Amino acid sequence: MAVTDEAITKIKEMLISGQLKAGDRLPPENELSDQLGLSRSSLREAVKALELIRVLDVRRGDGTYVTSLEPGLLTETMGFMVEIHQESSSAELLEVRRILEPGAAAHAAGRIDSRSVAALRKCLESVPSGASAADLASHDFTFHSLIARASGNPYLAGLLDSLTGSALRLRTWQRITEAGAVEAVLGEHAAILEALTLGDAELARSLMTVHVSSAERWLRRPPAEAPGPAAADVPAPVTAAFPVPPTPAAPAPAAAAVPPRRTPVRRSSKPRVTSDPARPLTVPAPPVAAAPKEPAALQRPAAPREAHPPAPQIARIAPDPAVYELFAMPSTPGQKAARKPRRPA
Repeated sequence: MAVTDEAITKIKEMLISGQLKAGDRLPPENELSDQLGLSRSSLREAVKALELIRVLDVRRGDGTYVTSLEPGLLTETMGFMVEIHQESSSAELLEVRRILEPGAAAHAAGRIDSRSVAALRKCLESVPSGASAADLASHDFTFHSLIARASGNPYLAGLLDSLTGSALRLRTWQRITEAGAVEAVLGEHAAILEALTLGDAELARSLMTVHVSSAERWLRRPPAEAPGPAAADVPAPVTAAFPVPPTPAAPAPAAAAVPPRRTPVRRSSKPRVTSDPARPLTVPAPPVAAAPKEPAALQRPAAPREAHPPAPQIARIAPDPAVYELFAMPSTPGQKAARKPRRPA
């Protein structure tokens, strides 16, 4: 243990044992250092540390005294800690408030007197219509502090006063003001005051829970964006006295030359058309659409095939029908039979 920590521990033991009480004056530095068996430099460092946490009060030219040791005074050290860590621990601090403040409101509903009710009503009515975020934060601190003190527990009141730093309250009310919800939040204060006036502990607890949760929601809300210039604030365009020729637009960059795509040549089975004057032009006939096929029930039976007359070339060589049968192609059963050689009888 460091020498300064040992000096602080010994002074604390004197306070606990009753050797030193609230408002007492400490012995001179040389006497106290001999009594505690400490050096004067270590005792001087211990007195400075206890002064910071509001246990001792050093009065220049008069001496060192013990403070009132009230809970609200001692918890100011916690308020110092809250101010330092409020940026990184705002969610945790609001969670502690959500646990403690509804209980404080429920206790206050059963113990509040007419003087505390009048102080709360005055605090609520003193808020101007166009109050700034700083004024609203100050009103909020006073309103919640009066409720905590009305609970009759000074330790609880001191703890709640130190849990919410001034910067944290100011940022919360800035979010509320930006959203235009000031009247709604002040209405929550009025409802809590009504429950305290009626002495309804459970109603006061419920309303305070909703109110603190609402403050937590507003604090988590991102700040509103700065509004753009109004239409009336934008200067009108200046019209020139003489017409100004329009500025020619810059030519668009030329696109990169793309080689033409070669289309593959398909070979067709159709007759080729030539432009040679010595050869006649051959134009393919247009395709004839096939006639639709009739149903089988409507189709007519095919006519019997007639015998073709002999071709003129064959008739000129063999005018005799008998000889013609020898040269004709067998197309009918009779012709095939006539073509077979006859056996001798």
